[in-house]
Amino acid sequence: MAYIRRRKFRFKASYIAQVKRKGFKTIVKSFDTKTQAQKWARGIERKLDTGDFSDYTEASKLTFGDLLLRYRVENKHKAKKDWKNEGYKIDIILKDTIADTNCLRLSTKHLTEFREGLLMSVSGSTFNKYLSFMSSFLSTPKF
Repeated sequence: MAYIRRRKFRFKASYIAQVKRKGFKTIVKSFDTKTQAQKWARGIERKLDTGDFSDYTEASKLTFGDLLLRYRVENKHKAKKDWKNEGYKIDIILKDTIADTNCLRLSTKHLTEFREGLLMSVSGSTFNKYLSFMSSFLSTPKF
């Protein structure tokens, strides 16, 4: 069951909704109105009941570069025949700004910026190889 608490400030108040369930981490969020807090809490409880709730707190801390480094450290790229070229591609991608992008926020905009920067020094077919590497890397099970 959700617990909704009123926090009073000098000129206004806010409401904190807290949902606790056995087997799950406590989920807390702040709202301006009590009805918003109640709606959110009901939605979270419904998701927990149906098993649709996904906790992305750990994933929100990872960047694309962190995943690339982990991929290389765990030697997952060495299972492929062309692993030396993949190591080279990892180095190039880590130098770009796309490596600093949060994994949950990675979008086509970031890939477009990466493409524009990379096409200054390589051909279109080489970029396609980088793109297929990133696609296979992202589809590799991490855990």
